[in-house]
Amino acid sequence: MNKKEVELKVQITKTQANCMKKTLLNLGAIKKGFLRESDIYFTSLFVDFIKTRECLRIREKNNKFLELTYKGKTTELMKRQKQFWKTEINIPIKRSLKKDLITFFKLLGFKIVAEVIKDRERFALNNQEIAIDKIRGVGWFLEIENTANNKKEEKEALKENLYLLTKLKLNKANLVDEPYRDLVIKSQDKKNLHISKIAV
Repeated sequence: MNKKEVELKVQITKTQANCMKKTLLNLGAIKKGFLRESDIYFTSLFVDFIKTRECLRIREKNNKFLELTYKGKTTELMKRQKQFWKTEINIPIKRSLKKDLITFFKLLGFKIVAEVIKDRERFALNNQEIAIDKIRGVGWFLEIENTANNKKEEKEALKENLYLLTKLKLNKANLVDEPYRDLVIKSQDKKNLHISKIAV
């Protein structure tokens, strides 16, 4: 079985983000540095990836590296628990091929649905990775990620993620069950609605 990422996220404020950094270091976390990720998300004419919560994206890291990613569907159990454990396929691509890759997908009937720009500060604590993310146009988030090779490890990873959430004094009730892609789309829709009302 392929290794799965087990993750959760919570929306926070900028003030909370600064507090989280100090708390993580006090818990023994190791700071891993900053990263800017620019993601272009696609959907298909044949399957609506927004509805299925599948992910097909081109990711650019620090304006240097390019990666093609696919993640599978979100199940009802994942939605209920507001935690996600999916097999992720990442394929490194030459940065110079970005335009060709976008054209390739468009010719196959795929459509760009969103661009997500993320400034991420990363930390490592035991077997978990923690990220404090600023998503352009949406806000601040804290994400906890673990890995699992089988069902037993999935359950343990889910528990560990929730335990760390409580150590950070964040509420389980505030878990975000939507990917950044969907949050960006909603934010754009609100802005467009506001602009259309002003125009009228």
